[in-house]
Amino acid sequence: MVDYNIKKEGMASIPTVIVLMILIMSVGALIASISISDNVSVSDTNNSGRALNYAQLGAKDALERIVRNKDYSGTYSIETVSGGCSNSFSGCATITVDSGSSPKIISVEGRVVEIKRKIQVDVNLDSNGLITGYTWNES
Repeated sequence: MVDYNIKKEGMASIPTVIVLMILIMSVGALIASISISDNVSVSDTNNSGRALNYAQLGAKDALERIVRNKDYSGTYSIETVSGGCSNSFSGCATITVDSGSSPKIISVEGRVVEIKRKIQVDVNLDSNGLITGYTWNES
């Protein structure tokens, strides 16, 4: 004779295991997404610092040009790496020196990937063309 009163022990554990697996996978996906967003944030911070360094480099170069020639004016670029101004994954500084006499205004934009940092330097010159002072602002 067949016994139809078989005990069904352990049947509740299957849904519990499935729910726990879904919960563990959800927590894993959350941790992975947080890690990815942290990586992007750190990368942007590093690129922002590099862009500021490139802008400072350009401002210093423009100051040197003004020291050599008080009447210097124009726009030029400094590639920090080969192809830096044409390759969007590199670095570049674009410098503009106005044609005024005093204060002479230097505008610099440092760029790395999509990050841009801008610096403006107002240079005061005396009648002999010597730099008597300057202010340096990031805009």
